[in-house]
Amino acid sequence: MTAENPLVEGILNDAKARASSIIGKARADAEAIARDGHQRAEKERESQRRMFALKLEQIRLKEESAAKSIERTAELKMLDVSFSQVMERVDAKMRDLVSSPDFSPVLVSWIAEAAIGLDRPEAVVSYSHSSPVTEEILRAAEKEAKEKAGLDVRLTLGPGDLRDAGVVLSSADGKVSYNNQLGVRKRRYQRDIRRIIQEEYARQNSR
Repeated sequence: MTAENPLVEGILNDAKARASSIIGKARADAEAIARDGHQRAEKERESQRRMFALKLEQIRLKEESAAKSIERTAELKMLDVSFSQVMERVDAKMRDLVSSPDFSPVLVSWIAEAAIGLDRPEAVVSYSHSSPVTEEILRAAEKEAKEKAGLDVRLTLGPGDLRDAGVVLSSADGKVSYNNQLGVRKRRYQRDIRRIIQEEYARQNSR
């Protein structure tokens, strides 16, 4: 037995050394696997965080776009309401003006404006019973057209059968005309009125 002890001891020592090496390698492999798994998990978490952040940004942008759309819709609605109210007031004031003595100078200007727009040496002036035109008004309009545009025009009275206040000037041959009735004038200046309302709205919101 004593003679065998060194041999047995050597085998045992070798086995221990091999076992220690195997265990050491296994531990190293396990640590490497753990590190690799941790890195992969961290990369996956980072990828998920980026994806989640991207989704949150997309949601934020959609909400912002929706909020702006709602705000713009409300703004347009308010501008439309304001425009309608202004036009109603304009209409009421103009109707009051038409029925007052102060409308004659306005009518002179409307006729002169139409004559300048028509740009003919002669024109026939049709009018409404709500805003009658006289020879005196025609002569004043001729004078104003001359002063404002250097236009020499001869105006003559036409039929007084227009439904709306104001005038329609026609060339002597009836081929061209210029409508300066109240309703037409309002439509002609609607864009300017709407622009003024929008500018006022923007000015108040910039305070």
